[in-house]
Amino acid sequence: MKTIQLITLFGLCLAFQFCSNAAYSQSKDFLMGKYDYTKDTSFVKVPTQFARSNVYLKKETYQAFLRMRAAAFQSGIDLNIISGTRSFNDQRSKWESKWFASEFAPIKDSQQKVLKLLRWWSMPGTSRHHWGTDLDLNNMKPAYYQTTAGKKLYNWLLNNAPKFGFQQPFCANRTSGYQEEKWHWSYVPLSRNYLKAYIKQVSYADINGFKGAQNAKDLALISNWVLGVNPRCK
Repeated sequence: MKTIQLITLFGLCLAFQFCSNAAYSQSKDFLMGKYDYTKDTSFVKVPTQFARSNVYLKKETYQAFLRMRAAAFQSGIDLNIISGTRSFNDQRSKWESKWFASEFAPIKDSQQKVLKLLRWWSMPGTSRHHWGTDLDLNNMKPAYYQTTAGKKLYNWLLNNAPKFGFQQPFCANRTSGYQEEKWHWSYVPLSRNYLKAYIKQVSYADINGFKGAQNAKDLALISNWVLGVNPRCK
């Protein structure tokens, strides 16, 4: 009887932990990257044999990536992760470094500067990289995908990544959002749910704390950029 009670109690603890993790992953702080993924037990640090240093992903995303990587290797393709999870602060650092960069510093109108930045960079609190589901692979330069190696990589991903749960959120032929990113892939069994939760919970009042944040509402950032993704990612 005691053994049965212990097993039951253990099962209830696991169920509670699972529900708690699931609930946290739907929280506004999580969705906006306002947490420490390096201390979150639902994340894993990717070994440097598969990625650059200090890349973290949700455990489910990482396991799916490993399966996809093994399949790609059979076709002579070596998949490596350039970028994974980013916190709000990580994204703010990237965003504001671009804000003050020589390329954009001369632009005095805040909204025009934001529009230029939004071609390639997400505002902090709005990036899919906050969720541990999205990763950038191999090469982040568009010109690379015009080379023989780049075409081989992208064609393989188009034909095979969906088999492992990955979709390209910023594909061609969308009517709004970021430029096409052939290197950016999202683990949709998780990210679809996070996107739905984001739309329900996050408002423009929540998007603040960085340069240009005041322009988010006027630009309909949530409708045009957060939701401006491949329909297969929704």
